[in-house]
Amino acid sequence: MTIDFESLIKKNSNTIRNIARSYTNMYDYEDLMQEILTQLWRSFASFRGDSMFETWLYRIAINTAVTFQRSEIKERKGNEKNAVLQSINSSSGGLSHDEILQAFIKELNNVDRAVLMMYIDGLAANEMEKVLGIKANAIKVRISRLKIKFQEKFID
Repeated sequence: MTIDFESLIKKNSNTIRNIARSYTNMYDYEDLMQEILTQLWRSFASFRGDSMFETWLYRIAINTAVTFQRSEIKERKGNEKNAVLQSINSSSGGLSHDEILQAFIKELNNVDRAVLMMYIDGLAANEMEKVLGIKANAIKVRISRLKIKFQEKFID
């Protein structure tokens, strides 16, 4: 059985796009998407099917995104992040749900960001464990804490 790379990428294009949008700003996310696709293509031959394709994809995409993020100019990224957070802190009423979620995701550390993205996409804690190397119970605790943090910041 031959696995068709192109059809797998088409099937998971929203996941790739969401990861890219979560790890960079709206102007650079297409560059990150290209980098993720390049890394997936380079690594595709090593995919043995021991785990779900989506799990493997998350591992490659998140590692690529973190590397990409580190290579960006820190000052520019910091300035944009502060502007978004100030906008939310002053008033979240004018922002869409997607903008609020993206701002919340961008203020998280890399591990919490990855956990939240996979949770939103419906991955189970045991699949997240395979990607992140963190025990499933610890992931469930992180998800619970993220929910509380979001509620305190945007709902209460």
